Parts: sequence; C-alpha cells; structure tokens
Amino acid sequence: MLKKLNLIAAAVNTVLVTGAIGASSVFAQSTADAKPVERIQVTGSKIKRFNLTSPTPVTVISGVEMENQGITNVNDLLAEMPQATVGLSPETTTNTIYASGLNTTDLRGLGSERTLVLVNGRRFVPGSVGDTAVDLNNIPTTMIERIEIATGGAAAVYGADAVAGVVNIITKKSMDGIELDVSTVRPEQSGGEQNNFSITGGMEGDKLSFIASFNYTENKSYGKLSRDFYRNPVNSYANPANTSGDDGIPSRVVLGQPTGLAYYSEGGDFFTKDAFADNGYDNHHYTFDANGNLKPFDYGLGRIPNPGVGRDATSYFQDGQNQGDGVFGHGYKDYFQTPLERMIASAYGTYELNDDHALTFDFTYSKTDATTESSPAFFRHTIRRDNAFVKSDMAKVMDDNGLTSVTLRQANENLWGDRAYNQEREVFRTSIGAEGILNDDWGYSAYAQFGRIEQDTLWTGEVLTQNLANSIDAVEYQGNVVCAKRNADGEVIGAIEGCTPFNTMGATSATQAQLDYIATDATRFAQHDQAVFAVTVDGALFELPAGYVAAAFTAEHRRESATITPSENMEKGLIFGNSSSPMDGEIDVNELSAEISIPLLEETFLTTDLTLETAFRYMDYSVTGEDNAWKIALNWGVTDELRLRLNRSKSVRAPNLGDLFTPNSKTFSSGRADVCRADSIAESGSKYKDNVIKNCQAAGLPQGWMPSEEWLAGGSLPGYIQGNQDLKNETSNDYTIGVIYTPEFIEGLDLTLDYWSFEIDDAIEYYGRDNVKLCYESTSLDNLFCNNVERDSKTGEITNFYNRPINAATVAIKGIDVESAYRTELFSGDLALKLTATYLIEDNNNSTGRAEDFRTDVGETASPRWKGRFNAVYSHDDSAYVLTMNYRHATVNDNDWTIEDNNYNDIPSYTTFDFMYKTYLMDELQLRVGVNNILDREPPRNPFTYDDGEFFDVKGRRLSLGAKYTF
Repeated sequence: MLKKLNLIAAAVNTVLVTGAIGASSVFAQSTADAKPVERIQVTGSKIKRFNLTSPTPVTVISGVEMENQGITNVNDLLAEMPQATVGLSPETTTNTIYASGLNTTDLRGLGSERTLVLVNGRRFVPGSVGDTAVDLNNIPTTMIERIEIATGGAAAVYGADAVAGVVNIITKKSMDGIELDVSTVRPEQSGGEQNNFSITGGMEGDKLSFIASFNYTENKSYGKLSRDFYRNPVNSYANPANTSGDDGIPSRVVLGQPTGLAYYSEGGDFFTKDAFADNGYDNHHYTFDANGNLKPFDYGLGRIPNPGVGRDATSYFQDGQNQGDGVFGHGYKDYFQTPLERMIASAYGTYELNDDHALTFDFTYSKTDATTESSPAFFRHTIRRDNAFVKSDMAKVMDDNGLTSVTLRQANENLWGDRAYNQEREVFRTSIGAEGILNDDWGYSAYAQFGRIEQDTLWTGEVLTQNLANSIDAVEYQGNVVCAKRNADGEVIGAIEGCTPFNTMGATSATQAQLDYIATDATRFAQHDQAVFAVTVDGALFELPAGYVAAAFTAEHRRESATITPSENMEKGLIFGNSSSPMDGEIDVNELSAEISIPLLEETFLTTDLTLETAFRYMDYSVTGEDNAWKIALNWGVTDELRLRLNRSKSVRAPNLGDLFTPNSKTFSSGRADVCRADSIAESGSKYKDNVIKNCQAAGLPQGWMPSEEWLAGGSLPGYIQGNQDLKNETSNDYTIGVIYTPEFIEGLDLTLDYWSFEIDDAIEYYGRDNVKLCYESTSLDNLFCNNVERDSKTGEITNFYNRPINAATVAIKGIDVESAYRTELFSGDLALKLTATYLIEDNNNSTGRAEDFRTDVGETASPRWKGRFNAVYSHDDSAYVLTMNYRHATVNDNDWTIEDNNYNDIPSYTTFDFMYKTYLMDELQLRVGVNNILDREPPRNPFTYDDGEFFDVKGRRLSLGAKYTF
C-alpha cells in the first residue's frame, strides 16, 4: 500500500526534486511498521521514483559547483559543457539588432530552438519576441539549486521543442536568513569588466516558506581593437606561386597584413573604370583632400600582389591599407562583447494548507539593456556631371573618361555618425500552483502560469534614404544651389521644397540643417505573451511481482501570442535598411500525455531490476494541427555495479511564432544572379543545367533570354523576410544506449558511457536568394522554392524573392558521451574529480533534401570530434581549490578543402585552464578569488578563427574576485 508523507518534510529532505516542492505520496515497504520511503522526480520523467536511475542520460550541475567556478550566468557554464554549444551570447550578438546581449544554450549543436529550457519543470518566457529559446540572463544564479541536463528527445514528457533535450533549472525553494554577494571580473587587457551584486533572503516557517532574490549585473563592452591579437589580424590572399588547380600549390595563402583594411575614404572615392580592369586599381581611382580637391587614391604600403584570371604576376589588389587614404572599416570598431546591464527580482514560496496539500507561487521580473553599434548608413552616392559641387578638376576627369556620373563610395561616419541599436527587454513571469496527496496511492500538481516579454528597440543614426538622395543631387538653378527636381528624362525642372543641399565630397560633416532633413531615429515595440495551464496526477496503478506499476498523466493548455509595432518610417521603408511591418500572431496548444513505468524483473539472474518506461503525448496546435510524440525505454540493473539503459523516442519541434507570422521585412541580396540568364546557362557546369533550361522556358522565358541593362545595373536584389503559415512540425527520431558502472573495488568511482543518435526530418530552413537557384534546378516548377520567387510578367526579370522558412532540410547527428567521477579522501581533505567528454561520430545535414547537397560537418570548427571538460576540487577545512580544464579537438575550416585551395584549413586543438580558490574567513564570510584562462590562450591564428568569440576565448586572462556574507 501507499503511505502519506508530510509535504514540507518531503521538500526539505528531497535530494533531487524537479517541478514544484516535492509533494507526493510515497511507496512504502510491505511491513506494517516500515517508514515511508520518499519518491523523487528526475528530469526526463514526471513519475516520482525511489532512486536517481533513469533511462535518459542526465547530467547534474549543482549550485555549489557553479559558485566554485565563479559562474554568474548560466550560459557561461552550459557553453563549456561537451553536450552543448553556444547559442547566442554577448560575444555572438555584437552585430545583431533584436537579439543583442541574449544568452541561449544549444544542446548537440542542433540549434537553440530545439533545446527546451525549463525552470522547475515548467516552460519559461522566450528571450525574444516570436522565438522559443530562453534568455538565460533572466535566471539568477543565486537562486539555482542545481541544473539537470537531459540529453535525448523529451517531447513525449514536456512537449514540443525538446528535440535535443531539456535543460531543467531547479531553483532553491526556501532559506532561513539573508545572503549578500558581490563579485567582479577584471580582464588583464582593458575592457570587458563585469560587476555583480545580489541579495537573497528567506524564511522557513511551519506553514510558510519562501525565498526572494535581487540581482544586478553590469557587463562592460570591449572593442576588437582592445585585444592584441586583433590588432595583428590574419587574412589571406591569392598565392603568386600558384600555377594551376592541380599543382599541389595552394591558390590562397596567409600573408602578413598591415594593420587595418582600406575602406571607403572619409572624403569619398570613385573609379573611372572597372575596379578590376588593367593593373588592379592603378590610374583610375580618385579621392578628395580636406578641401574637396581631387587627387589619386594613395594606398600607402597596402599594395598586395593579386594575380588572377587575365592578369599577370605584377597585378596588385590594393585593398590593404597602411599610411594611405583609406580608413578603418567599421568592423575594426566592433565590439567583442555587447555592453549589457540587467536587473532581476525573483521569489518562490510554499504555503502548507495541511499535511497533504500546499499552495506554491513564484515570480520573476527582469530588465535588460543592451546596445550594439553598426556601420553608418552606407551608400554609393550617384554624383552627376551637373552637380553644383563638382569642381573643375573632377569635371575634367569625368569629361576625359566620357562619364556623365560617377558612383561615390564614402565612409559616412564623418557625415552623420554610427548607427546604434538600443534594446530594452523586460520579462515578467508569475505562477500559482497547488500540489499534494489525493489518497494513499496518488498525488497531484497543478499550476497556472503567465509570462510576458516586452522588447523596445531604438535606432539612432538612421537616414531617410530619399531625402539623402535629394540633398546630394544639388544643382545650380536660377542663381541658387538647390536640390534638383527632375523630370523623367533627368532634366532639372525646379527645386525640391524644404530640401537642404549637401556636399559630401571631401572631409566634411553635415550641418544641423542638413541633419534635420536627412537624419532620423526609428523605434519598434514588440510583445510576446505566454500562458500555461497544466495539471498532473501520478501514483501507482497496481502491483506486479517486481514492484508497483507507476504512472503520470498530464493535461496542458498553452497559448503564445506576439505583436510587433514599428514606427511609421520603418513600416513605410523610408529609412536605411531596417524596414518592418506590424505583426499579430497567436498559437494555441492542447496536450495530453501519459507515462507508465512497469517493473518487469527484480533480483533474478543477471538482474537486480528491469523496468520498462513508456510515454505518449498528443498535441493539437491551432496552426500546424495534430501531432504526437512517444518514448519507450528500458532501465536494466544487471548487477549492483553495472546498469544498462536504452531509450528510443520520437520528438517534434513546432514552428514558432516568428517562423509562422513574421511580417514583411525588407532585405537585400548582393548581386543580381539569375540562373535563367543566357550567360549564366552558357557558363554553367551544373548537373542541373537541363532542368534549368526546361524550367526557365516553362516560366515563359525564351531561349537566350537576358534581363535589361537597367536590371543588371541595379546592384542588390530586393527581397522580403516573411513567415510561412504552411509550415509543419519537424520530426526527430532518436535513441540512446548507455552503460553505468560503479565498481565496488574502486570506492567513489562512477563511469557512464552513452551512445546517442538524432535524425531530424522536415527541418525548417531559410534559403534567401538561393530560392531562385533551387526553384529552377528542381525537376519541375512545382516545388516549394518557386513560391518564393517573383518575376515581372512582361520582362521576366526577378522583382522580389521571399526569405520564407520551408520544411526541406534533414539533419543526422550521432556521438558518444563519456562521464566519470571520482571522490576520495586525500590527506586531511577531500578530492573530487569529474570528467565529461563527447566524441562526435557523425554530423550530417542536407539543407534541401537533394542528395548532392549532403554535407558532413564533423571535424569542422563548430563540430569538433572531441570536446571535454575536467574539473578537480580539493576541499580542506573551510577552503576549496578548484581547477577546470576545457578542451576542443583540432578541426578544419571546411572538410571539402584541400591543399589546392589554401594553406590555412587546419585549426589546432584548443585548451584553457581556470582556477578558483574559496575560503571562509568566518562562518558568515566567504571569499573567492580566481583566474580564468590562466595561460591567456588566444584564438587560433587563422583567417576564420583569429577573432572568433563563439568557440574561443577572446577576452583573455582575467581575475575574478567575490565575497558572500550570510546573516
């Protein structure tokens, strides 16, 4: 039979409890006087159990372990776990707009959208409007009891998006007293400092127990030029020694490069011939001095040999810049880390109604401010021959070359400054719940939860594009310099009222009157609401000879909605680049799930216990319709030392609100490639050439068709980013086979080995302008890609492409996880060693479903064969010494490259070491001091990695100091 267990006692005594405060009935021993045995819940299942064994691999990281390493953001730890990689971080969002400063995790490298992050077993508000990935900035580390990482499909238990697995963050439920914690991080090189402050307090009463926390964090930015290795960049150039494609000599090599790159000059520059004509750029590249006078462009020391097709060995590619007229490209001013400021207030509480029932509540409020900078609004201005500001020297050059206009390139920073994006995000989440015991056999848990994120984005330094074009087209008219009003033939017929003429040629800056006409700010407000209602009952169905058949049944309703409201100048596309349309989307989900745990054998030959685990979840989405997920697993205790586990499951990922409802947002694609052009077909060596010819003709384009010169001269190809409500759910089939070994002859040693595999079909992918190529290379025009291409019905020219998501990709990934832990007494203290590693066997993807688009990425930068993490902790009296090592195996930039391509494909292995010392000066006062990246390892010296902050440490060696006072 089942005996009751005091609710609060269960919460206090529980070692591993997920979800709400461990209210549950418990399995009792068969003897009448036996004491209740507490059941616990492990991530990956909603059935509470006697022990921690689970058929799903679960890695547990305690809050103490995080403190021992000076972790102040959950993602800093998860990014170093071999099972995970960085999703988004302040180091990878320095040039983004709506995601600046986000911290998301990515299990198995399958994408943050396929990793489900839970807090106490429940969904959390997404970090960005329209998305599902959780911003880990919103979860205070001082409230974390532990983190459980369940790798393997878990959609049958938790719902869609748990494809790669679940990160379940278990918070503290109560405390008695108050803790003050302060810490700071100081890099050896300037910039990137971090300051943290938190106060956490609570009480544990007979009826009411609660904990509350306030956290403040400031991450200061640091520019790329603040780091030594970036001031000595690595680039590649055409190899003058290369003779052919099969001579064993690389076509491109790494050469020493002067600091800086030539970019558009401050005063503007232009060409009178094709930039690649004759001898590089020589003799037809001009710029202006400070007075606006024309002069040849000076490359200083930046002449770089660049032989190529149709050139000899004396040709030069003069893009290098050192002591010449070019200026630093804006990339040299980019951040390595986005400046970020965050504040979090959170609380959790339990009120015991009686021995069998309790009410729970939790609350989180978070505010994050992050700012990113971008290049100034960049243009290639058209300067006509009749422009009032064209001086005689420039007029002569234009006349001598038969030019009626030139295209002026310019570093516009000195005209109206950089663009900046300020992102303010506010997150609110609260839930109330009830849980307890229904009878001797069954317990329950129910909750209602509401969450909201508001994103308020402000753009500064934007430019009204038409106004700028008007002001630059300045002419003399009726004795005055005015903004030209022209007819269809380009003739000046008057002046544009209210327009202030603007001369950008020469080292000049805009006047206030000019800025008033061309400059503007833009705003965008977005909101995402999430409401969840769920109830779970769990307990014993009946008893078998090997034990009780346990079950958990859940009903859940979830509603997600998102709205976007851009400013008028964004909505109408009046500003440079970032246009946006209003959005209003909603998803409703109804779900039913059942889990059953069936004990098959107990204490027989080669079996201490054998349990069959099953789960099934029915899902009904308002947009994508009905779907399901399931799991079947075996948990086999062979001996007291050896345990085997097998898990097979089907999971799904549902398209998020952004995938479905993203409104039209303007985008551009460089160049005007069109596979239907006669010259493109003639030069094509593609195996799809016949398909292209057939499909282009079927689209109404005659043989030999070419677009007009005006279309070809248009530069970039216009397009739109847009959602797709015809998407369906992704499907993942995965399995794991694992061994757990705890040898009795080596006390304190635990070994775990798990083989895992994922195969994802109908993966959602965005294709951009590749839709054009994929449309016509298909067997017919009846394909998903052609829906994203629009042509003019008369001319046949492409007018737009749509970057809509499509269910067309497949992913296959498999590997082995190894984990070992060893604990022993050493001298008068305790030594704990822990090693976790992942060996990647396969990482294949096919972005289109076509056989020839199959790629294997294992061994490339994002997918190293081995990733490992070693942690050693020696504790003695009131002190602890912590050493952590992180390892990445050697990789390559591209598996398809050979020595014929370049001499920089290989990237060496990468290892960093961190150290932390923690001690108590008194019972109430703890001090921490540590050093991260002790050896000051820089990113590998390679054109593709020397400034890579996603996979390598770009901050450098840094000192960490912290103190905690408890009273």
